[in-house]
Amino acid sequence: MIKREIVPEITHWLGKEKILVLKGARQVGKTTLLKHLKSYLEKKRPNSKTVYLQADNPKNQQIFDSPASLELFLEQTSNFPNEYTFLMIDEFQVINQAGLFLKNIFDQYKDKLQLIVSGSSSLEITKNTEFLTGRAIEFDIERISFKEYFDYFHSAETKKIPLENISEIEIFYKTFKSRIDIILKEYLIFGGYPEVMTTPKIADKEIVLESIIKKYIEKDVTDFLKVENISAFNSLIKLLSHKTGNLINKHELSNTVNASFLTVNNYLDILTGTYIIDLVTPYFKNIRSEISKMPKSYLLDFGIRSFLLKSFTMDDIFDGNLIENFVYLALISQIKKDRIHFYRTTSGSEIDFVIENNQGKIDLCEVKYRPKATTPVTMKNIEERYQNLVARKIVITKETLKKEADTYFIPASIIPFVEL
Repeated sequence: MIKREIVPEITHWLGKEKILVLKGARQVGKTTLLKHLKSYLEKKRPNSKTVYLQADNPKNQQIFDSPASLELFLEQTSNFPNEYTFLMIDEFQVINQAGLFLKNIFDQYKDKLQLIVSGSSSLEITKNTEFLTGRAIEFDIERISFKEYFDYFHSAETKKIPLENISEIEIFYKTFKSRIDIILKEYLIFGGYPEVMTTPKIADKEIVLESIIKKYIEKDVTDFLKVENISAFNSLIKLLSHKTGNLINKHELSNTVNASFLTVNNYLDILTGTYIIDLVTPYFKNIRSEISKMPKSYLLDFGIRSFLLKSFTMDDIFDGNLIENFVYLALISQIKKDRIHFYRTTSGSEIDFVIENNQGKIDLCEVKYRPKATTPVTMKNIEERYQNLVARKIVITKETLKKEADTYFIPASIIPFVEL
């Protein structure tokens, strides 16, 4: 099993009066994670019962007909409520009025039962978790990060190095550079779906990836979300795959894919809600001098891009936008998404990432994937404009690693191993 960095965050809440909600795309390992937690609990809490159920399995449909049906099932199979029970429900969003269902169970049995549930559509999860305000802790289960894959590939457990420890980062880079470079190429082509990563042969990886994406289109998009214009939907994904890291002009997208503005807007909601893309918003301080509110889009998996663009070669994987997308994925592995923005003025000056930290200040991060890199003028301008607001400046490079004045230059390949 690929070791997931989020596990300690989840285990911290086991046994507490909270519903744990694991959110993420299909096939990212939520079921594997639930089963890992089940094994963990069986060892750590031998005096408790642990039950795992798939809500989307037709055989279990009657169990979820009502809270009373579920209670009866637990009474008959796990000595509930006489013994404390951990109940894991996979794909809970398919339960009728799932949020209200869980609320009723929780409110009645929170001292005798903990619910640990997973879901694949944030559109449905958000709608259902409105009933769970104050009762639930949510966890975003992303695809396998590059660091997690590196550790799995080398049977190692690397630790993130604080950005300020530049000398330690230099040692790490010299030690692991060649190994990182080897698997980075594969990661940028095939992405982070666990089954794709653990499939040995390249040809088989392509087949597995195709299966995952087709299942997503058929099950999530067509059957569950009832998208009718699949041609326009597929065209939109392909276009966004080609333009990752670019500003999103919905009117232009509407014209290109030959669909109405409202349809494109709906499809973008679906793509974000089913964890295919993220939309990153601009950073605003002075609205008059900043550009309009168009977001930038990033793919949440490189394999999707390779499949849709029919490009499984290594010829074009190191272009600037793709590396920028790689950096974005590295950032969200340790920073909450709503704290990550970009900066752009009406004159076209831009900083790829503006990161809001917990102290009310910002870090500036710019991707300059080239042999030589210098501190961008825009960074200096922002520092002058927002005096005492900028905490750190980070330039993501091709190979340059150094600290120059108050700017950190970090190679893109090792940013997943740096603690920001």
